[in-house]
Amino acid sequence: MWVFYLISLPLTLGMVIFTLKYFAGPDVPRYVFFTVGYAWFCSLSIIILVPADIWTTIIGHDKRGIAFFWSWSYWSTFALTWAVVPLIQGYEDAGDFTVKERLRTSIQQNLVFYLSVGSIGFFGLILLICMRRNWSGGIVGLAMACSNTFGLVTGAFLLGFGLSEIPKSIWRNADWNIHQKVLTHRVAKMAVKLDDAHQEFSNAIVIAQVTSNQMSKRDPLRPYMDVIDSMLHQMLRENPSFKPQGGRLGENDMDYDADKKSMATLRRQLRRAKEEYYRYKSEYMTFVIEALELEDTIKNYERRNETGWKYVSSFRPGRTGKLGSFFDTTELVWRCILRKQLGKLLAIMLGCMSAAILLAEATILPSGVDLSLFSILINSVRKQEVLVQITAFIPLMYMCICTYYSLFKIGMLMFYSLTPRQTSSVSLLMICSMVARYAPPISYNFLNLISLGGKAKTIFEKDKAAIEMKPTSSLAKDSGKGSQSKPLKEETWKYDTSTEATGNKSTNIKEQNKETSSKKEMENIAPNTVSLLDTSKSQNHQNSGNEAGVPSSRLSSTWESVKTGFQSIKDNIGAKRFMPLRQVREKDLVSLVSSSESLDEIFRRLKQPAVDQGDYSDEDDIDMDVISSGPTG
Repeated sequence: MWVFYLISLPLTLGMVIFTLKYFAGPDVPRYVFFTVGYAWFCSLSIIILVPADIWTTIIGHDKRGIAFFWSWSYWSTFALTWAVVPLIQGYEDAGDFTVKERLRTSIQQNLVFYLSVGSIGFFGLILLICMRRNWSGGIVGLAMACSNTFGLVTGAFLLGFGLSEIPKSIWRNADWNIHQKVLTHRVAKMAVKLDDAHQEFSNAIVIAQVTSNQMSKRDPLRPYMDVIDSMLHQMLRENPSFKPQGGRLGENDMDYDADKKSMATLRRQLRRAKEEYYRYKSEYMTFVIEALELEDTIKNYERRNETGWKYVSSFRPGRTGKLGSFFDTTELVWRCILRKQLGKLLAIMLGCMSAAILLAEATILPSGVDLSLFSILINSVRKQEVLVQITAFIPLMYMCICTYYSLFKIGMLMFYSLTPRQTSSVSLLMICSMVARYAPPISYNFLNLISLGGKAKTIFEKDKAAIEMKPTSSLAKDSGKGSQSKPLKEETWKYDTSTEATGNKSTNIKEQNKETSSKKEMENIAPNTVSLLDTSKSQNHQNSGNEAGVPSSRLSSTWESVKTGFQSIKDNIGAKRFMPLRQVREKDLVSLVSSSESLDEIFRRLKQPAVDQGDYSDEDDIDMDVISSGPTG
């Protein structure tokens, strides 16, 4: 059961550490490195836990370990993305000179964010109170619902863009002419950005130097200026080749020595100008090298017969030794032939996988027909543990890649950057927040694409479905009692007003009519209640042996309840369990007229008062209580 998870977990940890070291800039502090690494690790642990959860659901194995890891991963990412990371991000972005002041600035910057989240939560609490639900413990569930709803709604758009863009971009890059045009455009665009960043960095240096020169040593703000001077000297020592050029002062550039807050703004501006310059410089060099390598590849392919099928690079000298010729030939075959063809093949495979995901997404709601390719594959190998988990992991990982690709693509245009060895602390924290925010919704979305047969559900789905059953059943009970009593009373008043004068024959007709009307009204009004009770009963039966490992049933998931309700309504419509009340009454009236009574007796009985109305209503209320308070678990 744990083979795939135990193998993937250390690999995931190693991949997170390697990725962080590859992208993190030289000035990233250790606590930021640890926070981002832990957030990425928890997010990816959710992804690799899904295959293990699917396998344990298929074999019906003990799920206490799965439940523990789900709770640890989910609540870790939840706390990081909504509380911890925004606070650290504001702290890192602040330019203040003390820890206390930087924390205060971070809280002030995040105040709008926290107020927005609090307003949504407050609105949800008011909604729960107005619905008169049993919402004890529902605050945590409300927070889950808000977080997951955000991830599902926005994640659907990000996933759709990635499913289309990734195969298309791989196919385009396999064409050398198209790829060369794209790289030429990127190099030219990045050259303009680098020039602007160099100008901004030069301006920031000149402003800091002029402000320092005009400030006396006895100035109260001089200690803060000394901190900025030391930071500036360190920048110049790290890159002696950098020479500020074209630095010019604006109208308000000499106002930074007004107070302590303005000095913090100057420090923040200098740091951001430096980070932006080195980021654009790194991206520019990356695009230039990629364009030159592509040019070398095209030249080597055109001159392959002249060079004896050996790759000649313009960046390094030729290889020597016994294996040098072999490596040159291998590199030419790979760069000029194999990589191009494999790129096209990969684009076709990913395009087919994208089409399969879109088909599965489009057929989530209809039941009875399973059109999900991944569900069919998993069920076909359901007796083999490794194959089940690999079959589930590959499409899930592809969905994550598509979502995060779109997220980075959009975010790098507006909010942050992801540059090798030059990514700032603020960008890393924002990226890890986005990764942690979308990991659970992506996993839940994938679980909805597969069907494991019958009513089998993974522990992740049960955590979200069972938590709504108690308040929903309570609401169904109250609705059932209030909605059934009135129609039954009306039926009694209209069709069940017989007295002792009608004799034993009319009494039997009354009792038969009462049973028929009660039965049909129950079928007409209470199918949702019975459906929810049956669902709750089956889920409690499945979880009877695993109560110790399932997280608290007080967690709630609003969007899962909505889905369950729509599914129940659709099933009821398909089974023709809904019957209009008017049709029920007409059938009851026909059954009365078709009896052996004469019309005179019928009209005489309808004019008499309903002597049994009160007793019948009391019995109906008792019956409805028994039905509504059935086995809810």
